[in-house]
Order: sequence, then C-alpha cells, then structure tokens
Amino acid sequence: RDLFLDVILESEDLANKGLCECCQSQEGLFRCLTCSGDHAWCRACILEAHKSLPFHKMQQWNGKCFGDTSLVQMGYIWHMGHGGCPCPSSQGSWEWEDLDVHIDKQAEGTGSHIASETSPPTTSLTIIHSTGVFTHNILWCHCPGSLQQYLQLLKAGLFPASISRPRTAFTFDALDNFLIDALECKTSASSFFQKLRRLTNNAFPDTVPDRYRELMRVSRQWRDLMNRKCFGFGHSSLVKPGPGNLALFCAACPQPGINMPLHWRHKYPRQVIYLFHDCWLIMQRYVVDGNFTAQHMNMRQPHLDVSLSDGLGYMVTEAGYQAHLSSAMESKDRSSCSNHRAVNAANTNRSNLRATGVAATACARHGCFVPHAVVDFQKGERHMNVDYSICNAINHHSHGIDTSLIIYDVGCQWCIHFAERVANCPGLSLPEHSRVLAAVGKFHLSAHKLPCFARFSLNFLQGAGQVDGEILETLWASFNKISPTARSMSQYHRQEILDDHMRDSNWKKLVGLVKTLLKKHKRAIKGISDTKPPFDELTHSLDVEKIAIWENDEKKAMEKRDKYLDIYQLKIDQAPTMAEIRLRLTEAENADTGKLGTVSWIIQGINLEDAQFCWAEDEEHDWEAHVADLEDDSELVDNEISAEDMGLWMPSSVPHDQVTSAHLLALQAEELELRRGQANDCLEKIRLALGDKAVIYRQHFRSADSVWTGTRSKQEAQRCHIKIDKYVRSYQRARSAMERLGMDQESLETVYQEILAEQLSIDKEVTEENRFGQGSDKLAWFWRVNNGKQDQTDTWMDECES
Repeated sequence: RDLFLDVILESEDLANKGLCECCQSQEGLFRCLTCSGDHAWCRACILEAHKSLPFHKMQQWNGKCFGDTSLVQMGYIWHMGHGGCPCPSSQGSWEWEDLDVHIDKQAEGTGSHIASETSPPTTSLTIIHSTGVFTHNILWCHCPGSLQQYLQLLKAGLFPASISRPRTAFTFDALDNFLIDALECKTSASSFFQKLRRLTNNAFPDTVPDRYRELMRVSRQWRDLMNRKCFGFGHSSLVKPGPGNLALFCAACPQPGINMPLHWRHKYPRQVIYLFHDCWLIMQRYVVDGNFTAQHMNMRQPHLDVSLSDGLGYMVTEAGYQAHLSSAMESKDRSSCSNHRAVNAANTNRSNLRATGVAATACARHGCFVPHAVVDFQKGERHMNVDYSICNAINHHSHGIDTSLIIYDVGCQWCIHFAERVANCPGLSLPEHSRVLAAVGKFHLSAHKLPCFARFSLNFLQGAGQVDGEILETLWASFNKISPTARSMSQYHRQEILDDHMRDSNWKKLVGLVKTLLKKHKRAIKGISDTKPPFDELTHSLDVEKIAIWENDEKKAMEKRDKYLDIYQLKIDQAPTMAEIRLRLTEAENADTGKLGTVSWIIQGINLEDAQFCWAEDEEHDWEAHVADLEDDSELVDNEISAEDMGLWMPSSVPHDQVTSAHLLALQAEELELRRGQANDCLEKIRLALGDKAVIYRQHFRSADSVWTGTRSKQEAQRCHIKIDKYVRSYQRARSAMERLGMDQESLETVYQEILAEQLSIDKEVTEENRFGQGSDKLAWFWRVNNGKQDQTDTWMDECES
C-alpha cells in the first residue's frame, strides 16, 4: 500500500525537471491527463500536440500543485473544414497564438466574440463528449459554396442540438456511448448526463452547463438515423421503411424468401402435421405474454409529441392499432378455467395511465421478439389486444406456412372464440388455410384445471419440441429495468426506447445463436441416447395389439385434438379396499357354509395388531408413571403381559409349509385377500397424506406472513409426517404377512414393493400432474402401480397407458 501511494504521489510532481519535452527551452508547466505517460509541455507545444485532440483534459502547474485548465483558456481555436487548418478564405492571416479569452454570460448568450483585433470572430460552442462537457471556440469555413454551420459540425463528427444557430453539439462517440449505456446498463439520460458533469468537475458539477434536454432530443434523432443507416435505408431517399422494417428477427425460424429453399413447398408438402415427419420444420412457434410493468402515463400535451419511427420497429403502428380497437368487441366472459388474473382483470381501468402494460410475441425456440407485434394494453390483458399482436406475428414473413403454434398463459380461454373474433373484426387477418394450435407454457399450466393438462400441454403437441413456452418471462426480467424510466416519457419516445431494447435483445440472440443451437443439439443427442434404449425395451415387452390401439388413439388425438387428447390424462384405477374385500369374502363364506365368523375374526386380529402398534408408540401415554401407580400390586406387574406386547396368533403365523397339515389353507387364503386390501388401503392413505403435506408446504408454509402462521403450518406438516409413518408401518406389516402367506414373488416385486425412505418425499406427480419440470422427475412406484389388477401383464400395460 505505501509503495503504491508513493508512486501515485510522485506522478503529481512536474515531469522532465520542469522543462518542455518538445522545445526543451520553455518551462513545461502543462500536462495532459488524457494522454498516456508523464509529459511536460509549454503553452505553444501543448496546443500544437493537441491540434486534433480537442477533448483532452489539461492541467497547469501553479507553483505548488497542478490545477485544472482547458485548451480554450490556452487559446485553442477549432477550425471547421480544411483538416483543422485555418480557412484560407477568412479575412486576415494568423498562426497559432495565445488568446486571452474571457467568456462571460453576455458572450455566451450571443455565441460569438472577438478575441483580439487581429483574430477572426469565433463562436463559443458547448460540446458534450463521452469524457465530459467542453467549451470550444469555433471558427467556421467561409469558402465559396461552403456548407451551413450545422452541416460543418456534422462533417467534423459533431451532432448539433439545433440547426439555425447551433451553440451546443454532441460528439458521435458521446451519443454512441449513451445508447450503449442505456441498452446494457439501463442508464437514463438524466443519470448519464449527471455522470458527464461529474467527470467534468466532480467538486462543483452544478457549474457545468446543463444540456439534459438537448441530450434527450438529440439521442432520439441519432438513434433513428443509425437505425435507418444499419437497415439500408440511407442510400436512397426514395426507399422508405415500412412496418417492422427497422427490426431484427430470428435467423433460425422459418421465413419463406429469407432462410428457406426456393422450392420448399415441394420438399415439405402441405398436409396435416402429424402425418409427415418433415412438416414440423416449417411450423411457426410463438410465445405470447403480457407485461404490466411497462406502463405509460397520460401525456399533458400529446399534440406536441413527434414520431420518428412509428410502427417501423417492434411496436405496432398507432393509427392502425387504434382503428382496430375502435372496431373490435371484447367478450366479458369470466374464465371457465382457473381464476386467471389476466382474464378476469381484463376490464380493470387505470385513469392515470395511457397504457397499463404491453403484450409481445416472440419465437418460442430462440426468444426473438417478432417485428410489428408489440401492443399496448389499455384496461388489462384483453383478447382484442392480444389478437392484434398474434395476427401480426402470424402474418410476418409467413407466406405459405399453414400451421402456427401459439403458446399463451391463458391459451385455453383465448382460443375459444379466436376464429370468430378474427372473422368479425376488419383489423385482424390470417393467411389463407392457416391453422392455429393453442398451448399453455409449462410453468403456467400448473395453475390451470386438470382438463387443460392434456389438451394444452406442449408434451402432447407434435412439432412443439423441447420448449417450455416461458421464454418471454426471461426477456421481461431485463426489460423491466427500463420500464420506470419509460413510464413518464412521451408516447413516441417510449415507443422508440422499447423498440431499441427489443432490437438489442434480438441482436444478442442472433450473435449467440450458433453456440445456443450447438448446445441444444448436444443436449438433444444425449437425451435421445438416454431415453431411447429404455423406451425400446419397454415397447418390446408390451403387447403388440395393445400398442397398435394406442398408436391409433394417438393419431386420432393429434388430428382432432380437443376432447380426444383426454387419453393423456393420468389414470389410477382404484384398488379394492379392505371393506370391499371383507364384503366379498363374507358373502362367499355365507354362500358356502351359511355361517359367519372366520372373516370377522381375521379382520379383528388385523385391527388389534394395528391398535397394538398405535398404543405402543403413543408419545402422550406415560408408561413409567402408570407403573409407578401400580407398585403396590407387584403380582399384576410381574405376572401379566401388557396388551401391546401380547402376541397375536394369525393364520400367517403358521409357516406356509405346515398349512396343509394344520388345515389352515382356507384361513390363509382369506387372510391373504384381507392383507391385500390392508396394503391397498395403506398405499391410498400414503398418497393422500403426501398430497396433503405438499399442499401445506406449497399453500401455507411458503406463503406464511407471520411466525404464528408458519408455526401452525409446521405443526400440520408434522402431523402429516406422523400419519405417513403410521401408514407405512401398517403397509410393511401387511406385506410381511403376505410374504409369509405365500404370495408370488412377482407380485411382491412389482405390485407390493418395499417402501424406501427417499420415496416418501413430497411429490406432486398426482396432486399436481400439470406442474413445471416433470420431464426429469422419477415417480415413486406407489403413485402409479395398479394394485387392483390380478394379471400382472395387464397391470404394466395399464400403467403404460395411463
């Protein structure tokens, strides 16, 4: 630390022993903070060295230390034209000379002054650079046919803040720097200019001229000019950009005439997607979502707003959009699915807001915003707003593409009357013979009702690929950082800002597209290698006729969809309960012998067995205190066996090889059936208890807003855990009894397996079948096993079918 401080302090001393390093004759009292290295110049030499470096920061030695100065104070004059040399057409001739320039308020207001009798009239110009705010004396070119002053500034790399009498200009570098700061760091114009003021004078930034308003205006102009230049509209004034022409889109999504073969229609025939393996390649896949953070306040004087690129980027053209809204009719039906906020809040009005948010459409696989498809909300997430965005997206470079997949959070409600709304609204249109498939993103699908799982899940839609349908949520995360800044802007300024950030988002997607596709390709290859062998093995082990039936059902579901997709709904056949088995055995016993007794006796034994374990493990029953009360009755304590420790003689207590000699074969058969019912009951109770525990953690414990609520939730979860342990032990006793009673080994290994501790974790496979992330889960066997089937082949077949 001390060594570093010594070096830093030494750099504050005069360099080169106080002599000018160029002429070696004058005192070197000046140095440049921007130039690299230690330098010492005299006044004339530093002006010559910085003839083409007007934005370097200077300091002068005052005898004790260096103090700030500027090139203007040293007599620097910036000549326009002629490569920085004086204009030959100006009156008089002069060389570089010291000018004692004093810029007072009056001179700054007029903008020109006379430095000396022999020097020409100059104009004081405030120039904003990426390193600070500078003031320079400008001498214009007066040659015959010379350009106007603002054009001379443009040729010098300075963007004038005004045209008639420019007194402020911004360097191209400063404007580029601001745009990059705004895109990458989400810096507002106010923060950016305040940074420049502090870079100019950190001690007294208020003394630096304030050009914030000029920056707001000039940055809009610069952004528009750069976009027109980059998209090829600067070479001819006759070619004007149309809707969406100043926007980038995905290079990997199918776009006829751009990235597809000329004869792609012959290569990919126009047929139902399911029947041809190649047709999914040309299907459009879009994600639609709303963002209620991107609000916009009402303008006080909207008539003063000026549009530079209305509808040329990602936001739609305002006039056409308003015409659509005036002619569209919005349905006020409540949601028939879950209580979706997006649907039920569609008519919520905010009087202080012109827009309550935005809706955007992006490609589902790569996350690129679709040009001319971003709309404003007025009252909420209404279908009329979303329809306009979706129709514009489907019509974007889609000539000849018949099928479009639309992934929307409330797609189950949106698609109900979509075709009717398009037919009745003149502002909406779709390509001829187009087919729109609706789906719901995997994360939002968990909030829908169970019927939506099969009908709108991406897992059951061929051509959807391995997408989650939630990629817009990741784009909104960075997008929301600029929403507070854009909230109070003018309408068209906000439109340009949103367009710019969407364009930058798409640009970053395009730059990293090759690496992203390669990564996805490797992951897909690995996924196939991991899943195909087990799938082929399972297929070969199943009945061929059954597989043919499934394939036919799948084909019909893919073609007709809607209710035919319900074949994918989770199915669990209810296994026979102990009460049902008891009734069946009792009826059979009564029909055979006309007497009752053995079945009831075995059931009573099973109930006593469960009661023994419950009594023995009851933590609230203090046996030590009870024995202390009975110390006087030593005979009772010493000679009697407590009820919880007393052994119960059941048919399963007899070894299976001695059953025939003991004439207990019928009793063991009855107990085996009852034990099967006991195991089925326990498995059902385990599933319900695990579901209750999952609900407690998901709905109560995680959302607890107080210590009391959290404690109560923990107590409820603990009670569920005690129940689960109780049912597991009862199941294990039933399984052990079935094993002693001679149940076949295949049933014990497939239907009535051992329950492991890791299988009792909270699982949402049955309580929340349509949840997010289910593709990589491994389901515990007792959630899906069909205990009610006698034939094990049917058991596995039905499990695969469900």
